[in-house]
Amino acid sequence: MSALQGIYDRMPIWVQNIFVTGMGIVNYYHRYGKEYWRYRRYFEEFDKLTIDQKRDAQFSMLKEFVQFAIENSKFYTRLYEGVDLAGIKTIDDLKRLPIVDKEMLRENIDDVVTTHSDCTHSNTGGTTGKSLTVVLRNDDSKKRMAMLDHFKSRVGFEHLKMRRATFNGKHIVPPRQKSKVFWRYNLTCKQMIFSSFHITEENIKYYVDELNRFKPHAIDGFFTSMCDVANYMKRHGLKAEFKPVAIFPTSETLTDEGRVLLEEVFGCPVYDQYASSEGAPFVTEWPDRKKRMELSTGVFEHLEGTNEILVTSFTTHGTPLIRYRIGDAMEWDEDGLKDEISPVVKSIQGRKLDFLYSAEGAKINAGNVSNLLKYLPNVVIRAQFVQETMDEVTALLEVDKSNFKPEHELALQKEFVQKFGPNTRFVIKIVDSIPRERSGKFRMIKNNVK
Repeated sequence: MSALQGIYDRMPIWVQNIFVTGMGIVNYYHRYGKEYWRYRRYFEEFDKLTIDQKRDAQFSMLKEFVQFAIENSKFYTRLYEGVDLAGIKTIDDLKRLPIVDKEMLRENIDDVVTTHSDCTHSNTGGTTGKSLTVVLRNDDSKKRMAMLDHFKSRVGFEHLKMRRATFNGKHIVPPRQKSKVFWRYNLTCKQMIFSSFHITEENIKYYVDELNRFKPHAIDGFFTSMCDVANYMKRHGLKAEFKPVAIFPTSETLTDEGRVLLEEVFGCPVYDQYASSEGAPFVTEWPDRKKRMELSTGVFEHLEGTNEILVTSFTTHGTPLIRYRIGDAMEWDEDGLKDEISPVVKSIQGRKLDFLYSAEGAKINAGNVSNLLKYLPNVVIRAQFVQETMDEVTALLEVDKSNFKPEHELALQKEFVQKFGPNTRFVIKIVDSIPRERSGKFRMIKNNVK
């Protein structure tokens, strides 16, 4: 937990709303401005190109990005030594370059990073339970935000101009707050932020009342959180007193059942998307309900013989990602690969719907669990969170023993209380290795509660 979070937690709610808006103003500087609007126009024009023109532009951006990495990242300079870069004449030739994984980046992060100016730092736990700190150049952040908002504008929602309700992992409700106010308002972008940590059978009615009062034009954020609210509304015969333009789930894989539920309860379409906190390229769902690769943001490949993806992202100049093994999977639509707009993705199989419980019964989803590692430096090699009873969670940690310190364990304890509350016991165990499943896969979350 940061010192700023501690100060926030002691504020009255009305001051916390001002604080949230203040942070929104700070984020506005990093995400918007002239460059943002320039990228919005660029993406609008890119949509009008033919598929061949888009592929040509994608390849040009790929060559420029690889050259940038070689010239500015010591890690990639070493990695590509001896590689015939002149032989890369098509997107398929990207296979000539070696694959990079999270552990390689973590071990070499100082040499991977290209800049520490005009940038922000993002700490990610990820679905593999490994901590990684990446540098995001402000120009890249603006381009990514422009892509996200362009995707939403295709289906009728205009960010900054229309109201949105967001279910995310921000710690907006102090652990010992008594009042049933589980949301805070960010005036900067007309955003009501709802806590995903307090969605219990007892509390959901308050969420529904606030949604009906606020009447958002769109709902976005954690898929399971939105489904829990929609399920409660359906079971109790509660009606949404507003009709959003769309719902935009993030961070978790959609299920067909959940999509049907959300569309039935809120009376609007659900549009899927894929990206990542590291900065992966985008896959977005278009108005015709097909999910397409956004060729202007990077390259997707399949790891040979599998559906696991490798990503090369054009918006990661601070911490370049080239043929990065991100740990997610997608299934291509074989016929859709010849789509006249952009290659079609049949299914996004990453971002599992695993979760843990708080002692009060709230579901803490995989995105929030992985973010327990958010404020740690690159000291956790792998983590697994195991729950056998409602009131206790055990963390198994493989750590970098030369750099992991007692204060890192204390920071993890404090972060756990922010997410699970003070009534859930947290046990940390440092282990030499965490066993994989019989399938060979690694599970970050093992919920064995009956």
